[in-house]
Amino acid sequence: MTPTDRPAHWHEPVSIPIPVLPERILVPFDGSLNAERALGWARLVSLGTDAEVIVLVGYTQPLTMRGRGAAYVEAIRDDHLTEATELAQEGVEALQAAGTTARGIVLKGEIARGIIETAAEEGCGLIVIGRQGLTAELGGVAGTRDRFLDLLQGGVCEKVTRHSDVPVLVVP
Repeated sequence: MTPTDRPAHWHEPVSIPIPVLPERILVPFDGSLNAERALGWARLVSLGTDAEVIVLVGYTQPLTMRGRGAAYVEAIRDDHLTEATELAQEGVEALQAAGTTARGIVLKGEIARGIIETAAEEGCGLIVIGRQGLTAELGGVAGTRDRFLDLLQGGVCEKVTRHSDVPVLVVP
């Protein structure tokens, strides 16, 4: 028997179709180490596909206050938007410096839902997300209540992987 001969009982290999390669990859980015690793993985995937990487930075705003605190709350809102915009730009610049086509989007509101909706609206073929974000990295700075709610409701990564119709690559 030669190396190219196969026993009669062997069947032809099963053909498994490869899904269409993504033209756009969405990376939720909060500046954490895991988010930076997710950018790296998105860059690696884009090398083989020439996909555009979209860096998504989400933020929430404090509730509107009337009276004395209103000006203070408006200043905080402006700070959040400025910080989110700068963070998105940092991610975009890091990818572009490595030769990857990238752009940023800043999202206000509920983060997990925003990731899923943005991926659909932008026609992304893949979401690359870090398993844990900045809150976990800093030891739950957001407070015990937020950590407890995350245990009950799941974090952003878990919500995205459960509810997204777009394939999700989770980076540990």
